[in-house]
Amino acid sequence: TLTLLCGLLEEVVEHAKKCYPQEGCGLIVGKAPGSRFVPMQNTLASSTAYEMDPGQLLNALRELRNTGEELVAIYHSHPHGSSHPSQTDIERAYYPEAVHLIVSLASPERPSTAAFRIFEGQAMEIAVHVIV
Repeated sequence: TLTLLCGLLEEVVEHAKKCYPQEGCGLIVGKAPGSRFVPMQNTLASSTAYEMDPGQLLNALRELRNTGEELVAIYHSHPHGSSHPSQTDIERAYYPEAVHLIVSLASPERPSTAAFRIFEGQAMEIAVHVIV
């Protein structure tokens, strides 16, 4: 499962809305439950793909070493698609230890989210729990 502290999922969804109509992306980090959201710039500036800014990503991963936090999840949004990973998402899942959280804005008034473990070309949906 993906466990997040209260308010974190809302913060991620708000970021996705701010990035609309392009895909938003970022990291969820912490120690076991996801406790902090680190937004990233989508260097592709695309509504159908994302690539995190390499410099921002490198700095964030270095910071994790210094704080002792872990990469809990990688988030991105699908402005017009479902909350399930595309074939490209599956092929580009470079951090198999991280959960992949997808926010769908296909229905902007009712965003949907789903989380997946992606390993060896397979995506398995997992539950998302928010600690209240």
